[in-house]
Amino acid sequence: MGATERTLLVALGAAIGMVALVVALYVLVSRRRLVREAELRRRLEGLTKASSAETIAIFRDSAVSRNPLDRLLAGRSFTAVIQDETTRAGLNWSAGQFVLFVALGLGVGVVAAFRLPPLPAVLLGLTGSMLPFAIVSRSRRQRERRIEEQLPDAVDMLVNALRAGYSLQAAMNFVGEELPGPVGPEFARFYDEQRLGVDVRQALEDLQERLGTLDARMLVLAMIIQRESGGNLSEILGNIADIIRERINFRGQVGVLTAEGRLSAVFLTGLPILLFLIMQLINPSYASTLTGTPMGQYMITYAVVSLVVGFFVLRRIADIEV
Repeated sequence: MGATERTLLVALGAAIGMVALVVALYVLVSRRRLVREAELRRRLEGLTKASSAETIAIFRDSAVSRNPLDRLLAGRSFTAVIQDETTRAGLNWSAGQFVLFVALGLGVGVVAAFRLPPLPAVLLGLTGSMLPFAIVSRSRRQRERRIEEQLPDAVDMLVNALRAGYSLQAAMNFVGEELPGPVGPEFARFYDEQRLGVDVRQALEDLQERLGTLDARMLVLAMIIQRESGGNLSEILGNIADIIRERINFRGQVGVLTAEGRLSAVFLTGLPILLFLIMQLINPSYASTLTGTPMGQYMITYAVVSLVVGFFVLRRIADIEV
């Protein structure tokens, strides 16, 4: 085994060791909180038979975490922003966990790049630290897409329940029991908050914040206005369901028209990388000028940064808000 292979194995072992150390430290400092959460879950399961998971989620989200890192970040302005983003992404991450993942990604990136020149090492470390942001952003987009697909059916079920004589709270609970996530549990959580004494308007606004889409904002706004000014709620919600479906169809047409731009971003970004890998496989000595010299590594770094920036610019051009 050559010196290069041994160095890479040492770097990989150091990165794995750092990950294991961070995970072990987090479990060590969080063991009491985990035990208390398990005990709270056991007690709540004995107090309620319906929607116990959603009730537990309410207590978990509103309770003050006893994790040292969460306690250190408590009360800061960015903590609430991080918590809102992770909630809308459907991730059970606290602000402390998110900061921990960012630091972990930065550390792993730096350890993996310790043999590179300073600039590539810094860029690789920053890439590792940005990975949690990318995960949250992607998870949020996927969750919002599922919400937009489920919301028309949820509104139809809500309208049918109201026309059958259900109250708003009972109708929301009916939808929550019948629909899968992410819409179903959020509607059931609205019902649980009502049982815990939260005002209807506040519970609706919280539902809107958790769903986080324009369609959900229209739905909640219509329900709040109807409660204050009166009117036929089932008819109003039926019209909103039609509007949501029309927006989904129009969004699909826009997606078809912009598909060429999105595919162009993927191909223009992946083609240089594919050609470099093929060159490295066919003639490694020819590509060693880039991989084996400091100037070549700087050029690779510049190329990667340019590809990433170009990819996001092209995707942004093809991303049309509907």
